[in-house]
Amino acid sequence: MKNVINFYYNMNVMNVYELGNKFYFNYNNKDYYFMAFDRKIEDAQGIYNLYVELKNRGIITNSIVVNKDNQIITFLDKRPYILIRDDVSNRFITINDIIYIQNNTVKTINDRKLFRNNWINLWQIKINYYEEQMNNISNKYCILKNSIDYYIGLGENAISYLVYNKIKNDNVCLSHIRIDLNKNAFDFYNPINYIIDNRVRDISEYIKNLYFYDNVGCDMIIYYLNYLNLNKEEYILLISRLLFPTYYFDVYDKILIGNLDEKIIEPIINKTNNYINLVKQIMLFAIYQKGFNIPFIDWIIKNTD
Repeated sequence: MKNVINFYYNMNVMNVYELGNKFYFNYNNKDYYFMAFDRKIEDAQGIYNLYVELKNRGIITNSIVVNKDNQIITFLDKRPYILIRDDVSNRFITINDIIYIQNNTVKTINDRKLFRNNWINLWQIKINYYEEQMNNISNKYCILKNSIDYYIGLGENAISYLVYNKIKNDNVCLSHIRIDLNKNAFDFYNPINYIIDNRVRDISEYIKNLYFYDNVGCDMIIYYLNYLNLNKEEYILLISRLLFPTYYFDVYDKILIGNLDEKIIEPIINKTNNYINLVKQIMLFAIYQKGFNIPFIDWIIKNTD
């Protein structure tokens, strides 16, 4: 890999280290990561244009390094790779990182290919995929077979809530495919993870991470929401997105794709009832504390503590 970096990027590096699914090296006291570009190839130019816009406006981001041919993508054995320079200190992200990005990117120039704000359509495609797969899950995965139907139902509820409320999800900013609190700021500021979506996307995924992986309770999450000052439409979007179980589907996919022990999903399943109660508390907070006239989801109100 050292020869690849030297040839394609004109960098005379001494050592290249493989770290998981990335290759790391240090050059002129800067950290670089050569990594697979696992997005659609047609997204590459839009991502680069967005990155350039962020740089020109002085907004924090890690850097995309083009190769010797001034290309964003370098192909090795027909597989696309991209070189990212780490310009952000090595630390974990906080709610302040999310707020910083959202406050500074509302009017960022962007490419429609990067938009991911048609949640109803995207979620329905995802639900259809899991419904088709239900009968094909190997008997090896008894926990998944016995639980997937419930989470499909949650996803359908999330879709129904959005359809009923007829919210236009068009107030967009720089967002991320996923927020992962177990990874450092490199991933949050890595352009590969950039998309365009409503600010509620990152907030909701942040809340899911806090609840399922950091054991942060309801009171702290409500505190964050009060600080964020969401409007009525954003609370409807938030409740819908919290209800859609990406926290389950993402782990489900990792188990099947990586042939992992399915027991890693048990902590998610065991915490789901309490998580649904969190969604209830957020709904009640929006209605009674914030004074927004938004619809109840009856089964959540009736069937949780």
